[in-house]
Amino acid sequence: MPEIEITRIDPDDAAGLRDWDALMRDAYTAERTAAWWRSPAALLAQFAHPRTDKQDIALVAHLGGEAVGGAELALITDAPAEVELGVSPTHRRQGVATALAEAVEALLREAQPGGRRVEVVQTETYCPTGIAFAQSRGMRIGIEEHRLLLDLPDYLTADADRYKDSGAATSVPVVAADPDFAVTSWTGACPEEVLEDWAMLRVQMDEDVPVGDLTRSTRHADTAAIRSHEERMDEHGWILVSSLAHVEDRAVGYTEIMVSRDQPDIVIQEDTLVDRAHRGRGIGRALKVANMRQLQDVPEAAAGKWIQTYTATGNAPMLALNRDLGFRTVDTMTALEGRFD
Repeated sequence: MPEIEITRIDPDDAAGLRDWDALMRDAYTAERTAAWWRSPAALLAQFAHPRTDKQDIALVAHLGGEAVGGAELALITDAPAEVELGVSPTHRRQGVATALAEAVEALLREAQPGGRRVEVVQTETYCPTGIAFAQSRGMRIGIEEHRLLLDLPDYLTADADRYKDSGAATSVPVVAADPDFAVTSWTGACPEEVLEDWAMLRVQMDEDVPVGDLTRSTRHADTAAIRSHEERMDEHGWILVSSLAHVEDRAVGYTEIMVSRDQPDIVIQEDTLVDRAHRGRGIGRALKVANMRQLQDVPEAAAGKWIQTYTATGNAPMLALNRDLGFRTVDTMTALEGRFD
């Protein structure tokens, strides 16, 4: 049998990165329903202009001269390393994943810039075979999350019809008044007047989001980091669609959607948070509905077919809300963690 050769792709090798990314996409999305994958433009921007606290590494596996698998490493300062392995469906059970894992582990054991060494590594998989393989490398299951899809055209049409039948306007107001709370919505960068509130809630999300048995990151985004994130998302082709809830003068919840200019067919529902003291009042529903209504005013979203979101399998209230809005579970993501002590 030919020897499996593992090579590292130069961040400036645009053609090599595109070929590698296509291979990884095929490995991760095979036999899955409407599975999102980044656009080629976002991939090249990611490697050409990495975050200052992050190093991206791409590995490709060749068997008999044919590219059959790949790995992606994200080495992040003060956070667990993130690893993804992918093997072409036609070349599985030939030792490719093992060869890639060994190459990844060798890189993880090397000293990183500043003398730091990787202590914790995390990965994600969508199939029992992937779980078993990660466990065979000493990793343990940290959390499971359902991936849910909402049929976007049907939802927006039904929502518009509800408002048309009631005689109400279908346009999204900047601030929606409510007896108990108000929702402010915008597209693009966070308005300066609510930036501090947005940053405060993002910190709370970092502390509240269910992570199961995974190592929780202690890194929090301040206002400067949020502005940097917005610039990077725009560079990668993302349109941010956001809503923020206030009770009197206190920010109590937020939600965010991302629309890709290059691949708008799958719209990404990101975080949704409601402060614990204000849950059970319909704020989460109001935030999600207000934010999805903004998609009517995002031209790129007209090509959207689905909204995709993830919810921890044990988060019963959010699962119930998502399903009531029309989301359906299509598969389950399992996140695993290992240590390099």
